[in-house]
Amino acid sequence: MTATEPPVKPPLARRPVFWLTTVVAILLVGTAVIAGFMAGGSRLSGAESTDAAGLASRPTPVVTTAPTPVPTPEPEIPGFVRPATCVDIYTNDWAAQLGPLLVLNPDWTNDPSRSPKPYATNDVGLGTVLEATTGLVCHWVKASGGGDVGLTTDIAYVTAEQQASTIELMQRLGFDCYGELGGTRCVTESNEEAGSFGESHFLRDGVWVATRWVNTAPDGYTHDIVSTLFPE
Repeated sequence: MTATEPPVKPPLARRPVFWLTTVVAILLVGTAVIAGFMAGGSRLSGAESTDAAGLASRPTPVVTTAPTPVPTPEPEIPGFVRPATCVDIYTNDWAAQLGPLLVLNPDWTNDPSRSPKPYATNDVGLGTVLEATTGLVCHWVKASGGGDVGLTTDIAYVTAEQQASTIELMQRLGFDCYGELGGTRCVTESNEEAGSFGESHFLRDGVWVATRWVNTAPDGYTHDIVSTLFPE
């Protein structure tokens, strides 16, 4: 009996089943890749949308800048010459009349522990207003310090309301008030065993010239200050 040789099979690459399987596998892989890409794109788009929505819902921060303080200019007072120092409030040479007993602002008046009372009144109410409004304090006192002779003059700047209420208060306190030199002058004086003391207050157009004196009241002192600050 003659042996029969087995039939020879064609190469795998020539078989239809091989190509069919390969094509199907490629299609499946491609479909999976596309599906994964689309799913990832959806997740990314969702995240971007969420962030965008979140940003849109957040209030825009407001950056504020602190305002720069603007100094209030000093009010203009018609016909008034604003003094820079105590020397500027006088036309008369008071040093010649009051010295050598009294001198203007000796060094010891700058020492807080020794300086005389800065506000030219003995009344608490008037002193409170002077404390808040005085721009210049001038002392005529002994060069050696202290003593029972001297005077203090304050130049203060008040509002129209403060000026009116100050004059009213002085009238209630018993000061003698009258019109003088275009303003109002109020004075008071007392005499005791220890000597005499008093006050002179002149108010005009928001300027208050306040003087408190002890055992010395030179004639024409307030007039000289007013004529210097309000030259005609």
